[in-house]
Amino acid sequence: MTASVYTERYARLKELLVNYRNDAGHTQSSFGGKIGLFQSEVSKYERGVRRLDVVELIEIAEALDIDPCDIIIELKKIKN
Repeated sequence: MTASVYTERYARLKELLVNYRNDAGHTQSSFGGKIGLFQSEVSKYERGVRRLDVVELIEIAEALDIDPCDIIIELKKIKN
């Protein structure tokens, strides 16, 4: 099994998170403030430097007012 941060799925996850945040009108700084993180922490998970666990992903999705299942469905479309 390849480390997940180096997969096409993880690249897509990072892209989705950035797109959803931008669509919601947030900068990394404003979104970090909303979820209790520093801008640098948002940057790290968006760049893949810091991995997200499933609980964090759910919290981020809820803060962006999206269903976390939509993210998973999108990622399942990619075959690794």
